[in-house]
Amino acid sequence: MICFMVGFFAGGLGTMMLYSVIVSERINSLEYQNEQLMYELEQRKKDLLAYRCMYRSAYDGFEETK
Repeated sequence: MICFMVGFFAGGLGTMMLYSVIVSERINSLEYQNEQLMYELEQRKKDLLAYRCMYRSAYDGFEETK
């Protein structure tokens, strides 16, 4: 009976260790992916701002006539 209890405890401990390793690897992967997406978003915002400034300055002084 004591062997069963020790085995049960050791198995539970091993399972928790394995689970924490797998979960921490997944969290690190998601954090890295999030960092890449945030960088790409910032680059897109900068590109959009540059495009808007370029587009706005190309038509300065031209008013629409009706």
